[in-house]
Amino acid sequence: MRHDGLVNVDAILPPIGSGDPALAAAVLLAVLVIGFLSGRASKRFGLLVGGLLALVVAGGALTMLTGVRMADRPAWFGVLLPLTVPLLVAFLAGWLGARASWFARIVIVAVAVLLLAAFPYAAITAATAEVLPAG
Repeated sequence: MRHDGLVNVDAILPPIGSGDPALAAAVLLAVLVIGFLSGRASKRFGLLVGGLLALVVAGGALTMLTGVRMADRPAWFGVLLPLTVPLLVAFLAGWLGARASWFARIVIVAVAVLLLAAFPYAAITAATAEVLPAG
C-alpha cells in the first residue's frame, strides 16, 4: 500500500512496472487455470463470456486503484491495457486448451506467451492518445 492510500498495482500484474515477476506469473497462472476449469465445465460458453467480462471489470477496477483519472482517457487506457490484456489472454488460452490435446495445449500456451511478449502496449497507448482527447 502506498502512503496516499492507493494500491500499488505495479507489484501485482505485469507489464506495468518493476513489480515482482514471480507474483505476476502466479496471477497469470491462476487465471490460466481458472480459464481451463471454465472450459471443462458443462456451461463453458457462458463461463467464457462471464469470465472475460469479469476480467475487463477487474482491469477497470485495478486501473481506478492506480489513481489515474478516467477523464484523462489516454492515460487511463495506457494503464488499463497492460493490466487487462495479459489476464484476458491467459484466461482465453486456458479456456481454449481445456478440450484440446496435449500438443495443442502446448501450442496454445506458447502462442499466448508470444502474444504477451510481442503485444505493442506503447504503440497502442500512443495511438489511443492521438485518437482520444485528453480530459
